[in-house]
Amino acid sequence: MDLSIIIVNWNTKKCLANCLASIGEACPGLQYDVHVVDNASSDGSEEMVREQFPEVQLLQSGANLGFSKANNLILPQAKGRFIMLLNPDTVATKGAFRKLIQFAESKPDLAAVSPLLTDENNRPTITYGFFPSPRFHWMGFWDPLRLLRFVGMGGRVVHIPKRSDPSTKVDYIAGACFLMPRAMVNTIGLLDERFFMYFEETDWCLRARKAGKEIWYYSDAEVAHLEGQAAARVSLFSIRQLQKSYRQFVAKNYGQSKVGHYRIAQFFEYTLKAILRSLALRNRPKNMSLATGYRERARLQLQKKIMIEPPK
Repeated sequence: MDLSIIIVNWNTKKCLANCLASIGEACPGLQYDVHVVDNASSDGSEEMVREQFPEVQLLQSGANLGFSKANNLILPQAKGRFIMLLNPDTVATKGAFRKLIQFAESKPDLAAVSPLLTDENNRPTITYGFFPSPRFHWMGFWDPLRLLRFVGMGGRVVHIPKRSDPSTKVDYIAGACFLMPRAMVNTIGLLDERFFMYFEETDWCLRARKAGKEIWYYSDAEVAHLEGQAAARVSLFSIRQLQKSYRQFVAKNYGQSKVGHYRIAQFFEYTLKAILRSLALRNRPKNMSLATGYRERARLQLQKKIMIEPPK
Protein backbone atom coordinates (compact mmCIF):
# COMPACT_ATOMS: atom_id res chain seq x y z
CA MET A 1 0.00 0.00 0.00
CA ASP A 2 1.49 3.33 -1.10
CA LEU A 3 -0.82 5.77 0.63
CA SER A 4 -3.37 5.85 3.43
CA ILE A 5 -5.56 8.96 3.50
CA ILE A 6 -7.34 10.00 6.70
CA ILE A 7 -10.19 12.52 6.62
CA VAL A 8 -11.88 13.76 9.79
CA ASN A 9 -15.40 15.00 9.10
CA TRP A 10 -17.95 16.91 11.13
CA ASN A 11 -21.09 18.07 9.30
CA THR A 12 -19.41 18.92 5.98
CA LYS A 13 -21.34 16.51 3.76
CA LYS A 14 -21.10 18.49 0.51
CA CYS A 15 -17.44 19.37 0.96
CA LEU A 16 -16.61 15.80 1.90
CA ALA A 17 -18.31 14.44 -1.24
CA ASN A 18 -16.27 16.78 -3.45
CA CYS A 19 -13.10 15.88 -1.59
CA LEU A 20 -13.62 12.13 -1.94
CA ALA A 21 -14.52 12.47 -5.62
CA SER A 22 -11.20 14.20 -6.36
CA ILE A 23 -8.91 11.63 -4.75
CA GLY A 24 -8.82 9.08 -7.57
CA GLU A 25 -7.34 11.46 -10.13
CA ALA A 26 -4.82 12.69 -7.56
CA CYS A 27 -3.38 9.18 -7.15
CA PRO A 28 -2.53 7.80 -10.62
CA GLY A 29 -0.52 4.59 -10.36
CA LEU A 30 -0.77 4.49 -6.55
CA GLN A 31 -2.25 1.84 -4.33
CA TYR A 32 -4.19 3.72 -1.70
CA ASP A 33 -6.99 3.47 0.81
CA VAL A 34 -9.20 6.18 2.28
CA HIS A 35 -10.44 6.39 5.87
CA VAL A 36 -13.17 8.80 6.96
CA VAL A 37 -13.60 9.36 10.68
CA ASP A 38 -17.01 10.92 11.17
CA ASN A 39 -17.32 12.88 14.40
CA ALA A 40 -21.05 12.23 14.95
CA SER A 41 -22.29 14.38 12.07
CA SER A 42 -26.01 15.11 11.86
CA ASP A 43 -26.12 16.24 8.21
CA GLY A 44 -26.21 12.83 6.51
CA SER A 45 -22.45 12.62 5.94
CA GLU A 46 -22.30 9.00 7.07
CA GLU A 47 -25.10 7.89 4.75
CA MET A 48 -23.56 9.80 1.84
CA VAL A 49 -20.20 8.06 2.24
CA ARG A 50 -21.79 4.61 2.49
CA GLU A 51 -23.97 5.16 -0.58
CA GLN A 52 -21.66 7.12 -2.90
CA PHE A 53 -18.21 5.90 -1.82
CA PRO A 54 -18.58 2.29 -0.63
CA GLU A 55 -14.84 1.70 -1.06
CA VAL A 56 -14.07 4.21 1.68
CA GLN A 57 -13.46 2.82 5.16
CA LEU A 58 -15.85 4.72 7.43
CA LEU A 59 -15.43 4.92 11.18
CA GLN A 60 -18.14 6.54 13.28
CA SER A 61 -16.43 8.02 16.34
CA GLY A 62 -19.68 8.52 18.25
CA ALA A 63 -18.84 12.07 19.38
CA ASN A 64 -17.10 15.23 18.23
CA LEU A 65 -13.58 14.18 19.20
CA GLY A 66 -11.80 17.00 17.40
CA PHE A 67 -8.97 16.69 14.88
CA SER A 68 -6.13 15.09 16.81
CA LYS A 69 -8.02 12.37 18.65
CA ALA A 70 -10.04 11.40 15.55
CA ASN A 71 -6.92 11.09 13.37
CA ASN A 72 -5.21 9.07 16.08
CA LEU A 73 -7.96 6.46 15.84
CA ILE A 74 -6.57 5.51 12.41
CA LEU A 75 -2.90 6.56 12.44
CA PRO A 76 -1.55 3.52 14.35
CA GLN A 77 -3.21 1.04 11.99
CA ALA A 78 -2.77 2.83 8.66
CA LYS A 79 -1.07 0.49 6.17
CA GLY A 80 0.36 2.92 3.62
CA ARG A 81 4.06 3.67 3.22
CA PHE A 82 2.85 7.25 3.40
CA ILE A 83 0.00 8.68 5.44
CA MET A 84 -1.95 11.81 4.52
CA LEU A 85 -4.11 13.89 6.83
CA LEU A 86 -6.62 15.56 4.54
CA ASN A 87 -9.28 18.13 5.38
CA PRO A 88 -12.81 17.46 4.07
CA ASP A 89 -12.92 20.97 2.59
CA THR A 90 -10.15 20.21 0.08
CA VAL A 91 -10.25 19.25 -3.59
CA ALA A 92 -7.11 17.64 -5.04
CA THR A 93 -5.81 18.38 -8.52
CA LYS A 94 -4.82 15.70 -11.00
CA GLY A 95 -1.69 13.83 -9.92
CA ALA A 96 -1.18 15.95 -6.81
CA PHE A 97 -0.76 13.12 -4.30
CA ARG A 98 1.51 11.12 -6.58
CA LYS A 99 3.73 14.19 -7.02
CA LEU A 100 3.90 14.68 -3.26
CA ILE A 101 4.97 11.09 -2.70
CA GLN A 102 7.60 11.26 -5.43
CA PHE A 103 8.99 14.41 -3.85
CA ALA A 104 8.94 12.88 -0.37
CA GLU A 105 10.81 9.83 -1.65
CA SER A 106 13.63 12.11 -2.83
CA LYS A 107 14.15 13.60 0.66
CA PRO A 108 15.42 10.99 3.15
CA ASP A 109 15.05 13.31 6.17
CA LEU A 110 11.58 14.55 5.24
CA ALA A 111 9.02 14.25 8.05
CA ALA A 112 6.10 16.00 6.34
CA VAL A 113 5.28 17.89 3.15
CA SER A 114 2.43 20.07 1.92
CA PRO A 115 1.45 21.09 -1.60
CA LEU A 116 0.51 24.63 -2.55
CA LEU A 117 -2.92 25.29 -1.09
CA THR A 118 -5.28 27.48 -3.11
CA ASP A 119 -8.67 29.05 -2.37
CA GLU A 120 -11.96 28.78 -4.26
CA ASN A 121 -10.68 31.39 -6.75
CA ASN A 122 -7.48 29.40 -7.40
CA ARG A 123 -5.35 31.92 -5.54
CA PRO A 124 -2.64 30.74 -3.10
CA THR A 125 -3.80 30.65 0.50
CA ILE A 126 -2.19 29.82 3.86
CA THR A 127 0.08 26.83 3.25
CA TYR A 128 2.89 26.97 5.81
CA GLY A 129 4.31 29.23 8.45
CA PHE A 130 6.90 30.04 11.08
CA PHE A 131 6.89 28.79 14.65
CA PRO A 132 5.09 31.33 16.88
CA SER A 133 7.01 34.25 18.31
CA PRO A 134 5.74 37.43 20.01
CA ARG A 135 7.71 39.48 17.48
CA PHE A 136 5.31 38.44 14.72
CA HIS A 137 2.44 40.02 16.65
CA TRP A 138 4.45 43.14 17.46
CA MET A 139 5.23 43.36 13.74
CA GLY A 140 1.50 43.09 13.09
CA PHE A 141 1.01 46.05 15.44
CA TRP A 142 3.81 48.27 14.15
CA ASP A 143 3.37 47.28 10.51
CA PRO A 144 -0.32 46.32 10.00
CA LEU A 145 -0.08 46.96 6.24
CA ARG A 146 2.94 44.63 6.02
CA LEU A 147 5.04 47.18 4.18
CA LEU A 148 8.23 45.84 5.80
CA ARG A 149 7.87 42.57 3.90
CA PHE A 150 9.68 44.30 1.06
CA VAL A 151 12.82 44.53 3.20
CA GLY A 152 12.64 40.99 4.52
CA MET A 153 10.81 41.78 7.79
CA GLY A 154 7.34 40.57 6.90
CA GLY A 155 7.40 37.17 8.57
CA ARG A 156 4.22 35.92 10.23
CA VAL A 157 3.04 32.78 12.00
CA VAL A 158 1.09 31.90 8.86
CA HIS A 159 2.36 32.37 5.31
CA ILE A 160 0.79 32.52 1.86
CA PRO A 161 3.38 31.63 -0.80
CA LYS A 162 3.50 33.10 -4.27
CA ARG A 163 3.11 30.74 -7.21
CA SER A 164 6.64 31.66 -8.24
CA ASP A 165 8.10 30.60 -4.88
CA PRO A 166 10.20 27.42 -5.11
CA SER A 167 9.88 24.36 -2.92
CA THR A 168 11.56 25.00 0.40
CA LYS A 169 12.11 23.73 3.93
CA VAL A 170 9.78 25.46 6.40
CA ASP A 171 9.00 25.47 10.13
CA TYR A 172 5.57 23.87 9.81
CA ILE A 173 2.92 23.16 7.20
CA ALA A 174 -0.84 23.60 7.40
CA GLY A 175 -2.82 20.49 8.33
CA ALA A 176 -5.18 20.68 5.35
CA CYS A 177 -3.03 18.31 3.26
CA PHE A 178 -0.30 16.84 5.43
CA LEU A 179 1.77 13.97 3.98
CA MET A 180 4.07 11.94 6.26
CA PRO A 181 6.15 8.81 5.67
CA ARG A 182 4.85 5.97 7.81
CA ALA A 183 8.32 5.62 9.34
CA MET A 184 8.20 9.22 10.55
CA VAL A 185 4.90 8.64 12.32
CA ASN A 186 6.58 5.77 14.14
CA THR A 187 9.53 8.02 15.02
CA ILE A 188 7.78 11.27 15.97
CA GLY A 189 4.60 9.77 17.36
CA LEU A 190 0.90 10.52 17.09
CA LEU A 191 -0.78 13.92 17.28
CA ASP A 192 -1.03 15.42 20.77
CA GLU A 193 -4.66 14.91 21.74
CA ARG A 194 -4.60 17.85 24.14
CA PHE A 195 -5.10 19.98 21.01
CA PHE A 196 -8.78 19.61 20.12
CA MET A 197 -8.29 21.58 16.92
CA TYR A 198 -5.56 23.92 15.62
CA PHE A 199 -1.81 23.86 16.36
CA GLU A 200 -1.65 20.06 16.50
CA GLU A 201 0.18 20.05 13.17
CA THR A 202 2.47 22.88 14.32
CA ASP A 203 3.28 20.93 17.47
CA TRP A 204 3.99 17.73 15.47
CA CYS A 205 6.27 19.64 13.10
CA LEU A 206 8.16 21.18 16.01
CA ARG A 207 8.70 17.73 17.48
CA ALA A 208 9.97 16.55 14.10
CA ARG A 209 12.32 19.50 13.75
CA LYS A 210 13.71 18.87 17.24
CA ALA A 211 14.40 15.30 16.12
CA GLY A 212 16.50 16.64 13.24
CA LYS A 213 13.91 16.01 10.52
CA GLU A 214 12.73 18.31 7.75
CA ILE A 215 9.35 19.89 6.95
CA TRP A 216 8.83 20.84 3.32
CA TYR A 217 6.60 22.95 1.14
CA TYR A 218 6.40 21.45 -2.37
CA SER A 219 5.39 24.00 -5.00
CA ASP A 220 4.67 21.68 -7.95
CA ALA A 221 1.56 20.04 -6.48
CA GLU A 222 -1.68 21.88 -5.74
CA VAL A 223 -4.74 21.20 -3.62
CA ALA A 224 -7.69 23.57 -3.28
CA HIS A 225 -8.53 24.36 0.33
CA LEU A 226 -11.96 25.95 0.69
CA GLU A 227 -10.62 27.38 3.90
CA GLY A 228 -13.00 27.80 6.78
CA GLN A 229 -15.95 25.96 5.24
CA ALA A 230 -15.46 23.04 7.59
CA ALA A 231 -15.67 25.47 10.53
CA ALA A 232 -18.01 28.06 9.02
CA ARG A 233 -20.99 26.96 11.11
CA VAL A 234 -19.11 27.62 14.34
CA SER A 235 -16.94 30.64 13.56
CA LEU A 236 -16.99 32.03 17.12
CA PHE A 237 -16.03 28.60 18.45
CA SER A 238 -13.19 28.48 15.90
CA ILE A 239 -11.79 31.83 17.04
CA ARG A 240 -11.92 30.80 20.68
CA GLN A 241 -10.53 27.33 20.03
CA LEU A 242 -7.62 28.70 18.00
CA GLN A 243 -6.69 31.01 20.87
CA LYS A 244 -6.97 28.20 23.41
CA SER A 245 -4.79 25.91 21.28
CA TYR A 246 -2.30 28.73 20.73
CA ARG A 247 -1.85 29.09 24.49
CA GLN A 248 -1.51 25.33 24.87
CA PHE A 249 1.20 25.28 22.21
CA VAL A 250 3.15 28.13 23.81
CA ALA A 251 2.85 26.65 27.32
CA LYS A 252 3.89 23.18 26.18
CA ASN A 253 6.82 24.18 24.01
CA TYR A 254 8.06 27.51 25.43
CA GLY A 255 6.83 27.42 29.03
CA GLN A 256 3.70 28.66 30.83
CA SER A 257 5.49 31.86 31.82
CA LYS A 258 5.70 32.92 28.16
CA VAL A 259 1.94 32.87 27.56
CA GLY A 260 1.42 36.35 29.04
CA HIS A 261 3.84 37.95 26.57
CA TYR A 262 1.97 36.40 23.65
CA ARG A 263 -1.36 37.62 25.05
CA ILE A 264 -0.09 41.21 25.38
CA ALA A 265 1.38 41.25 21.88
CA GLN A 266 -1.81 39.83 20.36
CA PHE A 267 -3.98 42.31 22.27
CA PHE A 268 -2.18 45.28 20.75
CA GLU A 269 -2.03 43.75 17.27
CA TYR A 270 -5.70 42.80 17.07
CA THR A 271 -6.96 46.00 18.72
CA LEU A 272 -5.19 48.11 16.13
CA LYS A 273 -6.36 45.92 13.27
CA ALA A 274 -9.96 46.09 14.51
CA ILE A 275 -9.77 49.90 14.55
CA LEU A 276 -8.24 50.10 11.07
CA ARG A 277 -10.80 47.70 9.58
CA SER A 278 -13.65 49.63 11.21
CA LEU A 279 -12.41 52.88 9.62
CA ALA A 280 -11.94 51.41 6.13
CA LEU A 281 -14.45 52.89 3.68
CA ARG A 282 -14.07 50.41 0.85
CA ASN A 283 -15.74 46.99 0.96
CA ARG A 284 -17.50 47.80 4.23
CA PRO A 285 -19.22 44.43 4.82
CA LYS A 286 -15.94 42.50 4.55
CA ASN A 287 -13.99 44.98 6.67
CA MET A 288 -16.64 45.14 9.39
CA SER A 289 -16.71 41.35 9.54
CA LEU A 290 -12.91 41.27 9.89
CA ALA A 291 -13.08 44.01 12.54
CA THR A 292 -15.52 41.90 14.56
CA GLY A 293 -13.15 38.93 14.43
CA TYR A 294 -10.17 41.05 15.47
CA ARG A 295 -12.14 42.56 18.38
CA GLU A 296 -13.02 39.09 19.62
CA ARG A 297 -9.38 38.02 19.39
CA ALA A 298 -8.30 41.11 21.31
CA ARG A 299 -11.00 40.55 23.95
CA LEU A 300 -9.87 36.97 24.50
CA GLN A 301 -6.41 38.18 25.48
CA LEU A 302 -7.99 39.76 28.55
CA GLN A 303 -9.23 36.37 29.74
CA LYS A 304 -6.78 34.44 31.88
CA LYS A 305 -8.43 31.14 30.94
CA ILE A 306 -10.51 30.38 27.87
CA MET A 307 -13.39 28.05 28.71
CA ILE A 308 -14.98 26.39 25.70
CA GLU A 309 -17.08 23.36 24.87
CA PRO A 310 -16.86 21.64 21.47
CA PRO A 311 -19.97 21.98 19.29
CA LYS A 312 -22.27 18.95 19.12
